[in-house]
Amino acid sequence: MKNFNVHKVLMCLITAILFCSFGGSVLYVRHFVNNAMEGKGHVTNLVRSNSKNGYVFKPVVEFQTVDGARIEFTSSMGTSPPSYDVGDNVTVYYDPKDPHSAMLSDWISMWGASIIVGSLTVIFGFITYMMYFRVSFKTPRRRRKSAKA
Repeated sequence: MKNFNVHKVLMCLITAILFCSFGGSVLYVRHFVNNAMEGKGHVTNLVRSNSKNGYVFKPVVEFQTVDGARIEFTSSMGTSPPSYDVGDNVTVYYDPKDPHSAMLSDWISMWGASIIVGSLTVIFGFITYMMYFRVSFKTPRRRRKSAKA
């Protein structure tokens, strides 16, 4: 029986979970945008949030639904420096059944999470591949010549 390596199985499992998460993230955004209503809004405020490297700024956006309701939401993605200024006009996608579930139509808000998870999937997939096939970047050792009697 071959040696069972727990770390290889764990890396395969993590890679599979990341791959599924990436696929789910892409499908969620596509489904959301395909079923969402498009609206025009404007940035009313910038919320400063703590991050690992300092601060990020998340735009607070107000828009009007087709029904005439005024909705305000804070974007889930923040940047430093801020991507928007107060008063900027923006395009918003929102769920007509739940208008508070809204998303800015910019690249980072829509695809940022998918890109991050996809990048992690590629990194873990590469490491898993290297572990599985025992690829090593070490210089191979020379074999000793056996002494003949």
